Amino acid sequence: TDFEHTEADVGLRKRLLELDTEMLRECRGLFSIARTVSARLQKYNQLTATPLYHPPRLAARIRSGPYGHYLLTVSRLEKVKRIDLAIEAMARVRGNTKLVVAGAGSERPALAARIDALGLGDRVRLAGRVDDAELIELLAGARALLFTPFEEDYGYVTLEAFLARKPVVTTTDSGGPLEFVEDGVNGLVAAP
Repeated sequence: TDFEHTEADVGLRKRLLELDTEMLRECRGLFSIARTVSARLQKYNQLTATPLYHPPRLAARIRSGPYGHYLLTVSRLEKVKRIDLAIEAMARVRGNTKLVVAGAGSERPALAARIDALGLGDRVRLAGRVDDAELIELLAGARALLFTPFEEDYGYVTLEAFLARKPVVTTTDSGGPLEFVEDGVNGLVAAP
């Protein structure tokens, strides 16, 4: 739910935090999927959780392949995933490198309009939702993964890219991916 800064929403948010804290304090142990999520529990609930990283669902099937002439973005097409940043970046990329965006969501029409406005119709493809086999092929053939969310919890696609032996380009405020991407080592970290 998107909360606004209204009296009702502020009150509801406060009550939800209180209930979360009360219930979570009853647990014998607290675990989260990443340090980013543990940090949120600490910040909002003053509770400590141990991150337990688990592999992506497709880990055993992902393979590497030759570096292609496209960057890959895999994400729901929603505002918080900031696919618009990836598209804006493509307007600055020289050469014939393309961007394939795999995923579906409510932002597709706005993203398609932005692609057209920037004249990137021949370089950016909104592939829609892809099945597992196609995702594995896209990962294997990508030059790199471009993943630009805001405060992502974990970001399985980061690990999927690494399993395919592809670097990850992300942002300084992407959250979970920063637990794995080392700037200049296994990817690049840039300001949004």
